Amino acid sequence: MFYLLIFIPLFFSSTASAEYIQTTRSETNQWVENLACNGYFRSGFIQTNHKSATALGGEIGCQLKINPYISAHAGIFGSFDSGINSNNDNNIQSEFFNQNQESYLLIGEAFITLNYANVNAQFGRQRFNSPFMDEDDLRIIPNLFEAYLLDYHLTDKLTLGSGYVREASGWENGANASQFVSIGEALGGVSNGAIISWLDYSHNSISNNTWFYYIPDHLTLLYTEFHHTQEISPILSYDIGFQYNWGADTGSQQLGHIDNHTFGITATLTWAKLSVTSAYNKTIGDTTALASIGGGPFFTSVEDQTLDAIEGSDSQSIMLNAEYRLTSELAIGVMAGKFSASTKADYNKEELNLYLNYSWNNMLHTEVMYAVVDDLNNAADIHQIRIILSYQY
Repeated sequence: MFYLLIFIPLFFSSTASAEYIQTTRSETNQWVENLACNGYFRSGFIQTNHKSATALGGEIGCQLKINPYISAHAGIFGSFDSGINSNNDNNIQSEFFNQNQESYLLIGEAFITLNYANVNAQFGRQRFNSPFMDEDDLRIIPNLFEAYLLDYHLTDKLTLGSGYVREASGWENGANASQFVSIGEALGGVSNGAIISWLDYSHNSISNNTWFYYIPDHLTLLYTEFHHTQEISPILSYDIGFQYNWGADTGSQQLGHIDNHTFGITATLTWAKLSVTSAYNKTIGDTTALASIGGGPFFTSVEDQTLDAIEGSDSQSIMLNAEYRLTSELAIGVMAGKFSASTKADYNKEELNLYLNYSWNNMLHTEVMYAVVDDLNNAADIHQIRIILSYQY
């Protein structure tokens, strides 16, 4: 009887412990199964005239699926000096590093995704692409944004959305790539975020996206873009696009007076492995085209020059591009652009780009770009070479 008194409690205790361990292991396995990690490794070289830099970096990110409707994502980004750069900061091309020409780490992604029926929401630091705010992933780390976004898929053809973009980090945030700063500061104003809304429509050969941005005391901006794409035969197709944006200052005019209308048209003809594109942009109003946090939406943008870089009103630009796809993985191309103000003495530049892109199995990516900018107002020419190697995992 004495042994029974000892054995019975031990038996139930050990059984309960085994069940608890089994349950804990099951829950742990479930969490592990719902966790997925990915990212990229990257090396880069850039030289602009007498300044150059090499860097290594990338992202380590993980996503946890909490339930069928909620997931969480976090990502750490880094850009590191390769150790072979000049010891003189004046000789370093700065776009790989922070404002002190130093390596840095950044918690660039930290967001929650909510999905239910036709509604999607994403809150926190994240990758974000829109006409006037985008990743422009041409260096070691892309531009990243703290944003609170909600979109509703009204039909399979039409999506409506709205949100608030609070801050931006990255090589085009106008301040320090290693920090998030407000949208207003990134554009050259004061601390303020952007209220945005958008519409995306696509049906058969027609597509349209329309965006509205409002940054209190800075600007109001409307942008719309239409495309008509048609396949004439298995080896022949074309795309015709039109864009328009309007911008005006608002409130205390932290960016100064803004009064601008910009128009653009583009056409691409693809025959077998060859694609030829032409594009034209024109601004009308008291001020030049509106600047972006990122590469911007203008059809005529090339490696260095964009329409919003032109000083002076009533500016215009033209771009021609020919690209030949040697294989499904490898493409080479040449692109030329001309950018001028209404008074050419204010601004008159031409740019030539030669490039090579290689992509293998959506994992390995190589981009080589050579650009030369010829200032026709007798300023010194700018030569730039950029090489980016990326491995996606």
